[in-house]
Amino acid sequence: MRIFILLLFLLPTISFAQKKDYKTYDKAVKYYNEGNNEKAKKLAFKILDKSAEWNKPNLLLASIFASEKNIEKAAEFLLNVYSEDNPDDVKGIEVVADLYYTNGYYTDALYYLASTLNHGDDNYQIVSMATSLKMKSCKFAIEAIKNPTDIEFNNIGALINSEMSEYVNAISVDGEKLLFTRRIEANKERDQEDLFLYDISEQSVSSLPFNTEYNEGAITVSADGSMYVYTACDRVNSIGGCDLYIRQYSDENGWTKEYNLGKNVNSKMWESQACFSPDGKYLYFISSRNGGEGQEDIWRSEITKEGFLKAENLGSSINTSKAEMSPFLHPDNLTLYFASEGHVGMGSDDLFLSRRTKTDEQWNTPKNMGFPINTHNSENSLIVASDGKTAYYTSDKSGHGQEDIFVFELPKQVQAEQISNLEKEIISQKEGEEVVLQNVSFASNSAEINSASYIELDNLIDYLIKNPNLKIEIQGHTDDVGSEFDNQRLSEKRAKVVFEYLSSKVANTLSFKGYGEIQPLGENKAENRRSSFVIQ
Repeated sequence: MRIFILLLFLLPTISFAQKKDYKTYDKAVKYYNEGNNEKAKKLAFKILDKSAEWNKPNLLLASIFASEKNIEKAAEFLLNVYSEDNPDDVKGIEVVADLYYTNGYYTDALYYLASTLNHGDDNYQIVSMATSLKMKSCKFAIEAIKNPTDIEFNNIGALINSEMSEYVNAISVDGEKLLFTRRIEANKERDQEDLFLYDISEQSVSSLPFNTEYNEGAITVSADGSMYVYTACDRVNSIGGCDLYIRQYSDENGWTKEYNLGKNVNSKMWESQACFSPDGKYLYFISSRNGGEGQEDIWRSEITKEGFLKAENLGSSINTSKAEMSPFLHPDNLTLYFASEGHVGMGSDDLFLSRRTKTDEQWNTPKNMGFPINTHNSENSLIVASDGKTAYYTSDKSGHGQEDIFVFELPKQVQAEQISNLEKEIISQKEGEEVVLQNVSFASNSAEINSASYIELDNLIDYLIKNPNLKIEIQGHTDDVGSEFDNQRLSEKRAKVVFEYLSSKVANTLSFKGYGEIQPLGENKAENRRSSFVIQ
């Protein structure tokens, strides 16, 4: 909605003796509404030549210049109407401050925000709290701009980005596949959105096979590739306006039907923008349901064998009285990225990160990701690859059409942890599947571990330390050369050696077992001789 409509409601009730040219004014407003700013300005200036103190033409010109991003000129005409020294004009001065604030004129915004605090009664307390947040944000932004990080934002290219809007949603653990939403049609009451897959190595884009004539968007995939959750609105079986739906996939059976995630996740309100935790234990998502901290909050539902449990709010350390959006939990399971309107930042939506050192801990106080990742514009929908530094996000800064997807390297201070190949293997496995320790080996026909094996075991130790509740069984396996009895004893000894080394380093619940030659992976004897583990 144009600023002009808001300003008309704020007009002071002042009358002037001079005759006002309403006919010319109405014609100027008509031109403005038709998008003919030059004719509207010409008539408005003509009116002010005769009636300089008439407020309406001043406000019309303020709106025109604001729409043209001539912020200083827009503020000039607003200040022809409103005075910072007049207590009756405090609402109008708020508009001046917001005009400066939303367009990145932080010093000017700070000045006029401060002036509004000089007026008002006890009923103004709630407003002043919002003003205080903006003032803190102005001060933060001024310092952030003084200390920018050198970042090169690269448009991901015409293969993905079109004349319409694209929104990045998720990335596979191996970093090879990018999931995104594309707006298909414009100029309709509700644009059509579909889901797409970008194969980075193959340089190909394909539409997901379950797109319909209705909207599908904001998709996420579990680390093992078995569960896909996305947003769909106004379905026949919707609980609210927009709900979260799931489809499961397997190589054997393909795609399941679409299922509503049910009342533990969805409410009569709005749910969207889901993200799986890398260990597959939680689904994080945005909801506007009652019982949260504010407008839209980040919630999560625990995933069990019985299904998705009743959602819980992430609490006031993350959520604010305003809107939080687009949560993304990095594969390290220790770094949460999200957007927020309610934390101290640089504009309407800023990107933040919150860290923890172990997966059983609460999320720490969020940190603003700084300038130029954040600006006075709206920043949203950030995802980060498993290397911890390659980031993708959606922006309308430049490109092939409307919003495009961009890729860039994160500054070190906001990078996530790069996860090891072993951790990628762990989180990519289906529940209960064996994870082979590829680089753990022993001397021939011996339980003496080779020294190079400790690198792989230390990677496993790192994973166990940050997942203290994880229980695993260490397994030893041999080929079928020699007697079955000897192979069984050797596998037990080898499993015990690995168990003892891990037990000396971690507090997790561990066990071990030798399986001898009875669980071969195939015909290759070298592959059958292995150390492995299963998460229990």
